[in-house]
Amino acid sequence: MRVNDWLNQAKRTIQSAEHSAKGGFYEDSAFLAHHAAMLGVIGLLTRSGVVETGQSVYYLLKNVESATKEVLHNARVLDTFFIPSRYPYCFEKGTPKDYFDEETAKEAIDCAKAILEFVERELG
Repeated sequence: MRVNDWLNQAKRTIQSAEHSAKGGFYEDSAFLAHHAAMLGVIGLLTRSGVVETGQSVYYLLKNVESATKEVLHNARVLDTFFIPSRYPYCFEKGTPKDYFDEETAKEAIDCAKAILEFVERELG
């Protein structure tokens, strides 16, 4: 089922998010944090035999009965970063680099880490 591959890639991607944040690429960090959480949740769903696609971490987690309110909240936060962290058309003026800062990147990383911790607990 390759569950470990999904989880290992999620962990590597969160490291990449942290690296981007240290370099000041906060918008990239937020995108990567979202992506890491998505990879982890897909790994969890894969083990459960659920074949689900899509980019919404929240809607992926809705397939997990044990997902807590806090985990779902973290997923919602990450989903708000998915598109705006990449595309200038999301803002009236400027680019994503103008709207994502160190605090936002930290929030995204913290949300993703919380989701990955949940995934690891569920996987046992």
